[in-house]
Amino acid sequence: MDVSLPECPYLHPGLKFAARMKQLSRALAIPEDAGTCLLEILKFLGTLGLILVTALIMLMAG
Repeated sequence: MDVSLPECPYLHPGLKFAARMKQLSRALAIPEDAGTCLLEILKFLGTLGLILVTALIMLMAG
């Protein structure tokens, strides 16, 4: 006998972040494309921050 299970995003551990982002975008009524764009902007700013901190450390080291 086959049993149909509802799709659960928590069955796949790699999809937890994506599932939470979808829940957040639904709760805030943000379009999915805007959420993806925001994530890319945050990644860019994080990378830029790491580069600036590394440059500051190298300047202080002499």
